[in-house]
Amino acid sequence: MVRRVEVPLAPGETGVSMARAVQEVVSDTGRPVDGVVISPPIERPATLPADGFFNPHNPGQPARIVLERTFESDREVFRLREPIGFWDDEVGAVIVPDNLARFDTDLTSVERFFTWLVKTTGVHLPAALVHDGLIPGSTSGSSYVASQEIDRVTADRIFRSAMRRLGTSWLQRWLIWAGVATATMVSGPFRKVWRGWLAVGVTVLVVVVLGALATIDLFDCRDIVPWMGDQPAWREVLTGAVGAVVIPSILAVLWGRQWRAGVLIGVALALALHVTVALFLVYNVFAAIDAAAGGQVARALRSAAIAVGGTLLIVAIGVWAC
Repeated sequence: MVRRVEVPLAPGETGVSMARAVQEVVSDTGRPVDGVVISPPIERPATLPADGFFNPHNPGQPARIVLERTFESDREVFRLREPIGFWDDEVGAVIVPDNLARFDTDLTSVERFFTWLVKTTGVHLPAALVHDGLIPGSTSGSSYVASQEIDRVTADRIFRSAMRRLGTSWLQRWLIWAGVATATMVSGPFRKVWRGWLAVGVTVLVVVVLGALATIDLFDCRDIVPWMGDQPAWREVLTGAVGAVVIPSILAVLWGRQWRAGVLIGVALALALHVTVALFLVYNVFAAIDAAAGGQVARALRSAAIAVGGTLLIVAIGVWAC
């Protein structure tokens, strides 16, 4: 969805006001809509800030991040109170959102047990807010003003580019991009994205299974993984780490044009498998306690079952192997 309403400029306004948040604009249904962003033809600001983010009310100035925090159905929601502009070298100017009243965000979408690796906010926040507007979100879908339609693959590329210009570290921006690119691969009707699901499923399954077998081999319970074998512990760790890089890189062929995401997700999962499993189990233990204390019986039982079941599975594998 691209909302672009042509607005005649008064003498002297050219290049001064790219977008306006107005109190009443007639919608397609004929009813007034509060906070709709309207824009004249969008041109590159003459004095574009170095990071590419600009204030649509005054394009020569940096973007202002003004957020209002609320709770809706026990879910933390943030609403932008001013639009954000970003200049992309390929697409041109992008303004988010197209309607301040209907747009909300959860900042950077990260599972709670992964926040040790990727923060929900930080230097990359402006890029995350723009990306939220470019893809179907939690409210009424994509919400942006641009001169052309922007598909999800392009939105993900803009996200990565914007993080780079903001100064986000190489590892952080590529990991975040890999996460959203993976979501893009599996978003949509299954008949159209089944190859994406297959690529992700095969990668996760192979990495988890080989990771478990490599752990068994490392503790000398059984010699299962050929490239580790019966060697000194330091050599088994080294060869196991090499396998954790090489095998996901080969599996990334299944990911097609998103092969970079396949490499990053596969290698990250392989190298951090044990930490991820441990944090996942611990998170569910605390989630069960928290839910029980709050009287949320169903949620407490679900989290407890995950924690207990996962622990018993690990114990069973260990007993079988050793």
